[in-house]
Amino acid sequence: MARAATLQKSIVRQGLESPIAGPVITFVGVFIIFSIFVPNFMTMRSITGIINAATLTGVITVGVTLLMIAGEFDLSVGAIMAIGAFIFGAGTMAGMNPALAVVLALAASAILGAINGFILILTGIPSFIVTLGTQYLYRGALYVLSTGIMLQTVADVPIYNVFNGRMAFIADAIRGANFRTSIFWLLGVVLLVQLLLVRTRFGNHVFAAGGAKLAARATGVSITRTKLACFVISGILAGLAGIMLFSQFKTAKIATGAGEELNAIAAAVVGGTLLTGGSGSILGALLGVLTISMLRTGVVLLNLPFIPADNFVAVVGVTIVLAAIFNNWIRKQA
Repeated sequence: MARAATLQKSIVRQGLESPIAGPVITFVGVFIIFSIFVPNFMTMRSITGIINAATLTGVITVGVTLLMIAGEFDLSVGAIMAIGAFIFGAGTMAGMNPALAVVLALAASAILGAINGFILILTGIPSFIVTLGTQYLYRGALYVLSTGIMLQTVADVPIYNVFNGRMAFIADAIRGANFRTSIFWLLGVVLLVQLLLVRTRFGNHVFAAGGAKLAARATGVSITRTKLACFVISGILAGLAGIMLFSQFKTAKIATGAGEELNAIAAAVVGGTLLTGGSGSILGALLGVLTISMLRTGVVLLNLPFIPADNFVAVVGVTIVLAAIFNNWIRKQA
């Protein structure tokens, strides 16, 4: 009996030591509570809505999480998302080769991410301040280049369906299953970056850059190069989210992506990523995005008079605090 009890405690401890233990418990808990108490939550329409709503923020969150693990922040991802959407949208509307429009949008986004990294490396200013400034700088540049107009089209370009089209064959087979192709992009990004983080030397460098800088330098890890690469990846993923956004709504404006940076940070924190760096998980971040998307759907379906849909930011704020406390408690138990 004593040996069985010891073995059970060991298994529980190993489970709690997993970086996604807290996010999994939070996700399952929210899902069960809403399934029981929220009318119409367990419908195919609600479930597909939760997943679809998480895709754009999810792609951005992957890049932001990678940066947070490396000990940095990027508050300019919303602005980069808008620029990526504008370049892609303007190119496809002008009859440009769709593949070239995608490459230009992603290249521009990568350059903007690199600018963030270079400013951080050359000045030593905290990334929170650097990217807060470049957020406004990038939106200002977009305003000048676009002359302040809103980009909009009703054209049905095939490339739009590739990035964020409605999968009608599933909707026809399953009532209410309005899945979109953006799901595959999110899953592909999550899988790729998760493998990059846990299966490559670069991933080890990312964790070292955020959690053990002295040890990293002693072992020859280039912290500056690692962080610069993380900023570039974050920029590319923000640009990809912009492409996906324009493909769905066929519109882009100066304010596109406003607030996405905070949504991504919130999802990363709910997903177990430490604000201090050195710890986190891409899979946990995905769970964080889905948890927040579930909360948004649940609040809308409950129709509570003291929490209107427009004030969902208050729910996100409470969720961040509670998730941080809970994840910290989980780590202590491990």
